[in-house]
Amino acid sequence: MQYLLGLSLLTPLVLGAAVSSPRDARINGLTTDAAGFAEQSYNYVIVGGGTAGLVLAARLTEMTNVTVGVIEAGFLRVGDPKVDTPAFIGQGLLDPDYDWSFQSVPQTHVSQRNIAISRGKMLGGSSGLNFMIWQHGSQRDYDSWAQLGISNGWDWDGILPYILKAETVTPSPVGALGYSGRVGTNNDFEGRSGPLPIQYNNFYSPLESPYAQALQALGVPFNPDPDAGNSTGLFNSAACVDVNTGNRTYSPVSYFLPNQARTNLVVLQGAQVTKINLTPGSSAVATGVEFVVDGITYNANATTEVVLSAGTIQTPQLLELSGIGNPTILEQYGIPLIISNSDVGENYQDHTHVVSQFEVTDPTMPTTNLLNTNATFQQEQDALYLDDHTGIYTYTASDISFHPMQQFFSPIELASSIAQLQSEIAAANLSEWQTKQFQIQLSDLEAGTVGQMELLFFAGDIGGGAASGTEYVDILNFGSRHFSRGSVHIGSADPLAAPLIDPNFFQFTIDKEVVVKGTQIARNVTQTAPLSSFIKTPINPSTNVTSEADFEQFVLENVGTEWHPVGTASLGPQGAGGVVNDNLIVYGTSNLRVVDASVIPLQIASHIQSTVYAIAEKAADIIKSGN
Repeated sequence: MQYLLGLSLLTPLVLGAAVSSPRDARINGLTTDAAGFAEQSYNYVIVGGGTAGLVLAARLTEMTNVTVGVIEAGFLRVGDPKVDTPAFIGQGLLDPDYDWSFQSVPQTHVSQRNIAISRGKMLGGSSGLNFMIWQHGSQRDYDSWAQLGISNGWDWDGILPYILKAETVTPSPVGALGYSGRVGTNNDFEGRSGPLPIQYNNFYSPLESPYAQALQALGVPFNPDPDAGNSTGLFNSAACVDVNTGNRTYSPVSYFLPNQARTNLVVLQGAQVTKINLTPGSSAVATGVEFVVDGITYNANATTEVVLSAGTIQTPQLLELSGIGNPTILEQYGIPLIISNSDVGENYQDHTHVVSQFEVTDPTMPTTNLLNTNATFQQEQDALYLDDHTGIYTYTASDISFHPMQQFFSPIELASSIAQLQSEIAAANLSEWQTKQFQIQLSDLEAGTVGQMELLFFAGDIGGGAASGTEYVDILNFGSRHFSRGSVHIGSADPLAAPLIDPNFFQFTIDKEVVVKGTQIARNVTQTAPLSSFIKTPINPSTNVTSEADFEQFVLENVGTEWHPVGTASLGPQGAGGVVNDNLIVYGTSNLRVVDASVIPLQIASHIQSTVYAIAEKAADIIKSGN
């Protein structure tokens, strides 16, 4: 999308200047004063001011007798249309001002491609870069964690209250997507008083309902209450958008800015942590961290705990750089071993996605692309956004669906896929931890209780490739419960070098089959009434892509990540898959904790951000309780 315009009344940029005068007063708020930050000591040093880190900082500083210092490599982007304006999703991707722009190693099962892996580089992390979709996982997703032997409330009953604690949900309009009622009204499963505003769209393109009807014609049921423990089926998705501003809501807006005046909270931006300082012993003690600003190394001291909230990519990297990990890897790069744990950086799981583009019959169809080509429409929408905080600038994807394989695979196809999977599992050198995970996943797959595939309709072209006089829409399909397992490990002793990221996509054939089938279903739904009357032609994959082999080749050439990596510092038993215990303390340490998506032991069939907020909310209560 190239229509970034001078909307003058977006959320004002809040600089949050640190209080630092006189010099002997403690710095608080937002700062770039690295030396001043390093001169202070903190009870808690949080590494990463992303989704989880800012939630945790806000909750811990509710205790007035503790001090919290947060270190974030990126900067505050509140007031920036690329982040704030929902319809501009995708503009920050691969831009180094907003995105770490990682690349995977060549993918063995995906034509040796290096796949882009975006992670948010700003206050708020990936909650400022994502597509804003807000969704609870299914009960079965979370209960499977407990089934792995993880206690302390890491299940549906223990996680749901923390999702509700984070959110304030405004119910949907009546009649959206052709459903006669409203969604988001169930007070048992929708939070009403959390810091994070959640809303449903106020703008629906003329294509949203036809898409929903076509998908239902293919046998997909409408789910009016997907947050109540079963997120399969088609539903009207909520999003992290504030009904009062029309802008993205994310952790800096909802958790940091309202609390930045607290004298016990300081956030250092533009600084990259390079090492956790550990005192070796029978239980190693984290005393602080090293961080770098403009080539100068500083130390920040923590008197109580260090908390890693650097995310699924950089949390294991920092553990290894600090001497916690696989001894063979650490020895290779000359890093002294402090704690041996070969599970650090393993268990990487992610969703995959493929985008299918279609040209619509009416080039004046109101989509996000029309903002590029129709000045009158743009001016009308500018006024709605600026005056009423409504209209297409507030638009996010609404039509979202999750599908068990039984919905689109014939019994013969499903039996064949499962037989092939079982054969490949038997031939693989699986750990006991992986074997337990796969038993759960296979049971869920056969029972059809969890979505294995996701479909998403977007009224516009996320890539912005539509030529003048044409309108495109996208259907994205995702693999949502893959069996493939990858890893993240250091590839250098240089802490500023990117780690080696190997998602190992399509390690198992069934993962590829799900994505290929999803791409075929995306084509099929556009050929199904009533949506078919609105679609002129497929664009990508083109009309030349027709056979199973054609679709498979298209997938291999175009599949990417859904940017939902989890699992590399997993909850789990020590020595058998776990990096942290059920209080999120790193095994072998007394006071180093991990609070981010890397602790998720088994991927969920859902967009993960509500779960990450819940992990941080739950972690805050664990810490406050003295555990």
